[in-house]
Amino acid sequence: VMANVIPIHRELRYDPDTRRGQLEIITTPYYHPILPLIYDSDLAKTCQPKDNLPARFTYPQDAHAQVAKAVKMYREIFGAAPTGMWPGEGSVAQPVLEVFRSNGIQWSASDVKVLTNSGPPNQPNISPYRFSTVNPASAGAAGGPLKEQPGMWMALVFRDTELSDRIGFKYQAYKGEEAAEDFVQTILSRAPKSDDDDVLVTVILDGENAWEWYRQDMDGKEFLNAFYRKLTTLYSTKQIITTSTSDYLSGNSGRGIKPHPMELLPKMESLWPGSWINANFDTWIGEPEENRAWEYLLRARMDLERSGIPQPDPSADAPGSRTKAWYAYFAWEEMYAAEGSDWFWWYGYDQSAPAGDKPF
Repeated sequence: VMANVIPIHRELRYDPDTRRGQLEIITTPYYHPILPLIYDSDLAKTCQPKDNLPARFTYPQDAHAQVAKAVKMYREIFGAAPTGMWPGEGSVAQPVLEVFRSNGIQWSASDVKVLTNSGPPNQPNISPYRFSTVNPASAGAAGGPLKEQPGMWMALVFRDTELSDRIGFKYQAYKGEEAAEDFVQTILSRAPKSDDDDVLVTVILDGENAWEWYRQDMDGKEFLNAFYRKLTTLYSTKQIITTSTSDYLSGNSGRGIKPHPMELLPKMESLWPGSWINANFDTWIGEPEENRAWEYLLRARMDLERSGIPQPDPSADAPGSRTKAWYAYFAWEEMYAAEGSDWFWWYGYDQSAPAGDKPF
């Protein structure tokens, strides 16, 4: 069964060049870090102004490596680069967008609460938004206003939290058919009032977590079958058109999806730093135990840098096994793994592991 997972997804993968395929498969930064905190942990000062933070951890080159390594692995598996990337835990910040875009990523995603706090605030969650990928700190370095080009833009979509959480939490107590009907009726209630407009409803959730909790519908099978059956019927009348993000941006006339090119998307002035949990990073930084972990990580990162072992090209293959270069390569690999978000997840009082925190 497991040997079939990648071949089946490779077969169903949506190809933005041919506009064919059922699934747009994206990826995530390689070791699932909270990328803004790897880029610069002081970004948390904006969204957690009252929290004490650790000594500043700021390694933009590591953030770049995490994204570049993910793109490399994706290309090796699917024979093409990804167009989209889900940042670990929906964690975004304005300076990180340049890291995505420089690695060929055209769109990303987060939670609607991040959109609400971005500038200008309180924008409606009905379409993708266009953000500049120019790092604000270096925007004026050339001495004068910088004229933005299309290659400096990136699209972000934001999840319909209330709708997404129905699948994750509310429908546990529903029967499958009942849940599917509630879901599609809620989508239809988001429909535009004019025939000339469309509304993008973005559903994002941890797809592996929900089903084990469904008490009246084993593994959510009844819900999923009823949901897809209803979507098929509603697609025939064009009331609901399922789409990938890339299809929505580029258009797909064969499926009745008009293009929404980057330059015509609503433009945002700034992106709030935060995740899809509380629109901040307090699950991973700000409590004493979490901050102590960042201090340890910083010490290890500084020691590695002082060792003189050069940081490898993240797009290069690992050197020959058991050579000096191989050990040097994997010293950095261990560092990137230590930057992963799940170590920090269990620290502090805001999360509790079933077996306690000691393993972490």
